[in-house]
Amino acid sequence: MTEPANNTVKAIHYPGLFTLFIAWSLLGSLACIRHLLLDSVPHAHFARELAGWLTCYFPWILITPFVFRLERSFQVGRNRRRGNALVLLAAGIALSYISAASAGLMNIILQDVLKEPIAGASSWWKTPPSEFVFQIALYLVALLAAYIIRNLIDMQESERRASQLALEKSQIEASLRSSELEVLRMRLNPHFLFNSLQNISSLTRQDPDAASLMLARLGDVLRAALRKGQASQTTLTSEIALTRAYVEVEQIRFSGKLSVLFEIDRGLENALVPGFLLQPLVENSIVHGLRGGQASGAIWIRAIRETDNLVLSVSDNGAGPPAERLADLEMGIGLGSTCERLERMFPQRHSISMRKLTEGGTEIRLVLPLEFSENATAEQRHELASSPHRR
Repeated sequence: MTEPANNTVKAIHYPGLFTLFIAWSLLGSLACIRHLLLDSVPHAHFARELAGWLTCYFPWILITPFVFRLERSFQVGRNRRRGNALVLLAAGIALSYISAASAGLMNIILQDVLKEPIAGASSWWKTPPSEFVFQIALYLVALLAAYIIRNLIDMQESERRASQLALEKSQIEASLRSSELEVLRMRLNPHFLFNSLQNISSLTRQDPDAASLMLARLGDVLRAALRKGQASQTTLTSEIALTRAYVEVEQIRFSGKLSVLFEIDRGLENALVPGFLLQPLVENSIVHGLRGGQASGAIWIRAIRETDNLVLSVSDNGAGPPAERLADLEMGIGLGSTCERLERMFPQRHSISMRKLTEGGTEIRLVLPLEFSENATAEQRHELASSPHRR
């Protein structure tokens, strides 16, 4: 009736004839044993009594599949047609009569096989009221089983659909994150590109070697930023390499006025981070770190682990932004896209904050869930699990 909800959960089906044979035989046997115990029937007659009782139950082995179909087609309950109950009642009367008549015929055959006097052979189709009521009760048992099984199947189907929707939702979110990354790549600050190209043009006459180096590093940045098919997350090593290429371009552009220090904890090389995460933060620090024509600017990029989190921070020694809090800062495209992207990728599982440093300058701090790429070595994973937590 349904497909498995997943690879490990077996689908629920209506029972087949063999299962129904076991179920009705067990139910008939229990009813017979109860009768023998209450009425003190001699043990010598047990087999005969059991056979007689089972003739009342065996017709339902073939009738029960029809009950399953009826209940599936004419369901009762909330928001169901009221006429469905009448259909099931009429069908129950007809099926109960068929079962009672079949039981009477089977009992006559049993008497003939056992060489017993045959009673009521000419009127086997006539059903006593008590027997008819008993068959109605068996019909209700089959109807209840059909109701329970159908609800279990519908529940499993709902879970399967929910799992499918969750999978499709995650795929859409992954596609959205990838699309956002593509948009961010296409929005790479044009001022950075224009200024770099202008500086390269000037350096070609003044310092060809510096111009060549700057052009090479700019090419590295553009190749990384505009690479197609790149995953939404990359390793911290790859992200640091992209950031270094960007920083080297800016260092050449500012003629040695900019120094950048990287402090990356050991074991975090294969930690996963959103692609193109650090460049907007470093760009923001460069803008504010060298604002006002100060002699030099310094930026520190740090990556540490705290419990199960990866903490990234970018700090500078500049005058700082005009706002005290990140929420009050008028963010550019890069920084604004970064905040939006993190919210989509890690809802309720990340934080981004800004604070002014007492010694001067500003720090932007990111806290992300610590995850590793599949290429992370066992040594790195073990180091993460066994090393003391830094706070």
